[in-house]
Order: sequence, then C-alpha cells, then structure tokens
Amino acid sequence: MKTDVTSLSTLMGNYVLPFIGICAWLILGFWVSSFGARLLHARLSRRIGPDTSRAVSNAVKVALVALFVFTLIFWIGVDVKAVLGTAGIAGVAIGFASQTSLSNLISGLFLVLEHPFRSGDWIEVEGTSGYVHSVGLLSTYIRTFDNRLVRIPNEVLAKSKLVNYTQYPIRRLDLDISVSCKEDAGRVMQIFREVVASNPSCFNEPMPVIALKGFGETSLDFLVAVWADRTELQATRSSLLRDIKERFDREGIELPYQRLASVTEREPVKNHG
Repeated sequence: MKTDVTSLSTLMGNYVLPFIGICAWLILGFWVSSFGARLLHARLSRRIGPDTSRAVSNAVKVALVALFVFTLIFWIGVDVKAVLGTAGIAGVAIGFASQTSLSNLISGLFLVLEHPFRSGDWIEVEGTSGYVHSVGLLSTYIRTFDNRLVRIPNEVLAKSKLVNYTQYPIRRLDLDISVSCKEDAGRVMQIFREVVASNPSCFNEPMPVIALKGFGETSLDFLVAVWADRTELQATRSSLLRDIKERFDREGIELPYQRLASVTEREPVKNHG
C-alpha cells in the first residue's frame, strides 16, 4: 500500500502537476495576449485607424504568445538549440507549403503601410464591388451591395487594379445623353445648364461640363458632367435624369429612335435537278 502511495505521489509530482502547470501557463499566455491585443487596438484605433491598429495588435498578440511559449521551454528545461534546429527545419518545410499564405501576409503589410483604403470605403477589384468590411493580415472582406461577404486574398489586392470610390469627399457624375439629330444643339445645351443650375445636389465649383460629344446615326450625343457629394451620387443621378426628362417633355425635345435594319425574306431555292 505504501508502494502504491509512493508511486502515485511520484506520478503526481513528475507528470500530472507539471502538465497542469504547462496548461495553466499556456492558457494564461493566450488570455494575456488576447487582452493586450484588444487593449492596444482600442488605444490605437483613434490615432492610426482601425485597420492599421488591428494589424499592429495582431502582431503584438503573436509576439506575446511566442514569448510565453519560449518562457515555457526554458522553464521545463528543453534544449533550446535542439528546439531552434527543429523549428528551422520545420520552418523551411512550412515555408514551401505555405508560400501563398506568406505572400498574402506580406501583401497585407504593404496594404497597411500604403493605406489605399480603410474600413467602410467603397472599392472595386477584379469585378467585385462593395464596402470594405474588415482588413486582415491574410485577406480583406468586402460586403457587396446585395449584402454578401466576399473574401479577397491580400495578394490579389496588391497585384490588381483597385478603384476606391470614396477616397475623396466629392465625385464627378458623368451622364451620356442623346437627343434626336434634328434638335438644335445650342438649345439642348442651354436646357442642360438650366437643369443643372436648378438642382441643389450639383456643385457650382468645380464647374459642370456640358459638351457635344459627337454624332450618332440618328442622334446628337452630349456629355453632362457635374460634381456632387460622394454620399449623394446615386440620388443626384436619379434626380438629374428625372429633371432632364421632364424638361424635354415640356420643351418638346425628342429622343433618338432606333433604326431597324430591313430584313428581306427569301423563298428557299428549290432544286429542280
């Protein structure tokens, strides 16, 4: 019986208690790292922006976790040289296996430093358009206009053509409008000027651009370009088109008609041979 008690005591002292201590230390490390990262993100978010602060806090979290792990290694008396050698070999193998992730990570750091967009911006990349939901170290999430969440790897964002529609407070709205070729071009341009001047969403500075672009087969083609607040762009487009249509109706301005190609039906040729 004494032998069993001694064996149990030895087992507890040599294995169970150290295992519990290791688990407790790791749990404490993950908790401290997460808490410190959240606290750092809250402090830096107002100064450098939520995206940059999130990247910095994540890097600090990884560094703290690594610190706790290396402290644990020293505590349990593992040969550090052997661990570093094994880690080096494993790092090479993992590096070959995760080249894409590494590329996304590096691209994410460049995006954070370059700062071409931030959370809430309306961007377009490779045909996908929407608002930036969040920016991570490996990928960026975009919320589309029909409320879908799209994940785009940071490497794609770094290499592709990216359009930021909300970088500046005002945007130019271009409308291509055609009227019948029989209409007087000067009269039509004057109508455009009056409609733009009466629309409260259109800015006087920078000045609107109203120009005759060219001639179609049955039309005169005009450009009506106005500046408006970026948040009112779609509303400005809708109100301008409505006002122009109502003014055309009052002034008797005709829109161009579509010329239909005549098609001659032929009777199939019969083989009399």
